Amino acid sequence: MDDVQELVRNIREKYVDHFVSTVGELAAKSRGSHATEVKFSNVDSFYRNFIAVDFVANDPQFINSDTYLKFSPDIHAGIGGVDVIISPFRWDEVHFKFDTKKLDGDLFDEWFRSWFDIDGERETMEIVGNIIHSAQLLDGQLTIDFGTAEVDAFWHLLQILSRSRVGSLAVGTDEIAQRLN
Repeated sequence: MDDVQELVRNIREKYVDHFVSTVGELAAKSRGSHATEVKFSNVDSFYRNFIAVDFVANDPQFINSDTYLKFSPDIHAGIGGVDVIISPFRWDEVHFKFDTKKLDGDLFDEWFRSWFDIDGERETMEIVGNIIHSAQLLDGQLTIDFGTAEVDAFWHLLQILSRSRVGSLAVGTDEIAQRLN
């Protein structure tokens, strides 16, 4: 289990390093003020219609990471009573495939409110705000852009899935896993 925790930490670190570096480049090119992790509401197709845009100067910009840690074979683990298969994934686009009808909506909503920081309790002027950037809940799949959130957001979500009695779960980013397999 320690190996899995270290892997998730490394995946997050790789993304956040890329995020900070790209923000620095964008800030150097922008004229005037800019901000990171700006929250927008009323954005269709996202959970609760919220999304955090990575960088805003004149126009909103998303920082998409092409980077990921390659590991093979897939990792099989029992986490909180859930059978989990972990394939390579990007921190800013993690697909959780499971029977989404089992998801406890109240628990997930509480998780989302906390990690998206809807109430702005953790707002900061720092580049890294420790928030998720979006969630999309579709039939059979939950996609999370973990943004700059700490790895605890990942583990707390797995706890929510366990408490929702999800029996099995596949974690990965589809286009990466397909290229590697």
